[in-house]
Amino acid sequence: MFPPRVAISTLVLTFTACVNAQPVSTEAAGDCPAEVERIFGSMIGEWDLAIQADEGWTGYGSSSVSWAADKKCGVFERSVAVFDQESEAPAENISTAHYVYDALSGTLKVLTADDRGYVHVGIAAVTEPLKFEMLKPDGEIPNRQIQIQNIQSQSCEWRRNGRTSPTQDWPKRLVITYWQARKD
Repeated sequence: MFPPRVAISTLVLTFTACVNAQPVSTEAAGDCPAEVERIFGSMIGEWDLAIQADEGWTGYGSSSVSWAADKKCGVFERSVAVFDQESEAPAENISTAHYVYDALSGTLKVLTADDRGYVHVGIAAVTEPLKFEMLKPDGEIPNRQIQIQNIQSQSCEWRRNGRTSPTQDWPKRLVITYWQARKD
């Protein structure tokens, strides 16, 4: 199991590839291939979060996803989450993520950072469910994977999986359920 601090940092990697019923504007997406435009377009919006860790602690929060400032093939996410751990007082975590399509490799790439000093880089194929393998700077085989699955019309499930050996399966460590925020 990962320590709570590592588990908290992974919220930064939240990739909200939930299917959104709103149509996507080609003008907003820039030069995205159709499949990437659909994936990024489904991320745009305001989201509520429910968090469950394998260690038993829970959390809640919100996320806002918008097209990148240059309106090319990328999106920006800002998340705020509160974690309720039995061993600690509730802690707030603020994170940001930039997702872009790399036309040279035909992959989606993510760069994330949070207010606790964690930075992560990941790569995923443009297929569903999305599976981001988080890169390690020393070239070691990745030991973290983010999967987006159970995609519904206005919700999805984000999972952080972790393993201690390259031959081990990917057991889930953290599950974040996303659903569209209510508009009052």
